[in-house]
Amino acid sequence: MSQQNIRYHALDSMRAVMMLLGIYLHVVVGYSGDGSWPYKDPHPTSVLNFTLGLIHGFRMPAFFAMAGFFGALLWNGRGAASFIRNRVHRILMPFALFWTLLFALMAWIVVGLERGPGHFVEVLMSGELVRRLHPLHLWFLEYLLLLYALGAAVAWAARGLPAAVMKRIHAAYRWALQRPYAPALFALLSWLPLAAMHGNLKDCDGFMPELPILAAYIPPFAFGWLLYHERDLLPRFQRHIGVYLALALPAFAVYGKVSGGAYPYLRAAGNVVYCWLMIFAVTGLFLKYCSRPSAAWRYLSDSSYWLYIMHMPVVVGLQVALLSVPLPALAKIPLVLALSVVILVVSYDLVVRPRWIGALLNGRRYPRGLPVVPAVAS
Repeated sequence: MSQQNIRYHALDSMRAVMMLLGIYLHVVVGYSGDGSWPYKDPHPTSVLNFTLGLIHGFRMPAFFAMAGFFGALLWNGRGAASFIRNRVHRILMPFALFWTLLFALMAWIVVGLERGPGHFVEVLMSGELVRRLHPLHLWFLEYLLLLYALGAAVAWAARGLPAAVMKRIHAAYRWALQRPYAPALFALLSWLPLAAMHGNLKDCDGFMPELPILAAYIPPFAFGWLLYHERDLLPRFQRHIGVYLALALPAFAVYGKVSGGAYPYLRAAGNVVYCWLMIFAVTGLFLKYCSRPSAAWRYLSDSSYWLYIMHMPVVVGLQVALLSVPLPALAKIPLVLALSVVILVVSYDLVVRPRWIGALLNGRRYPRGLPVVPAVAS
């Protein structure tokens, strides 16, 4: 079987879970009293705030590492022209389509929350919405496009390098990857970009790409791209999982407790060490437990793109709807999360999976329900 036709079940599942963890983050942050989210509950709880840091500290770098892996698979398996067409169809077009719909919808919701629903036309005519244009939670698609463009440019330029140079680059990567202290080595590449953001991955402020954010995601993306070329080393991630998870705890403590304003380099060190320890450990866990074909995992992977893209108005709508319900925030969080997932999954199965939207997001239309998967792994 050709490499481009192999389904890397574990890594595909990991990429999907990293995306879906964002839904949990956005449900919790609305009830946390902290962070940036359109809805702020008047009676927040800080009990789950630590989970925001635990997930935020590694989720997107892990996602971009998987994006790099699958980007290299596509580039090497199908060629440059097919790579560009695929990324335009699967990334650029959904970004343009869904941002247009979601920004208008979220603008109406936010204006209603801030000033009342009757003021939307007034705000629209004032030009205020134009000044507040923002990619929303779809910012990752913009940076993904930039990273794919960089990856393609570097891969294209590498064709002109002497074979001996490329051999040394891959040999150095293989050497670093096989060291038991590999997470620390790769953390060095992420340290300065994180220090520039005072030790914490910041959210983007608008459509204009921000160099520190892009620089922070280049190392994990390049790591994943190179990993595809050295995919025979994937079993290496199943070693030291327990050690990496144990070491991640003190690294997270440094990241969480040290002030980024006073000690940005120290906080950044805690962040990147925690991040890379988690990338290695989580990759190992998925390879260990999710490498075999599974109808449920395949469905989750297929649906994750739609669930993440469309979750923002669903989550905020439910949070607003439950505002007057006499329940504590800790009870509303799992309720909003469960209802959101049910609504999104049902909508995916009914109106996305078997239709043109499914072809746009998944690459082809699929019949409703769980897919049929092979009896054995590829």
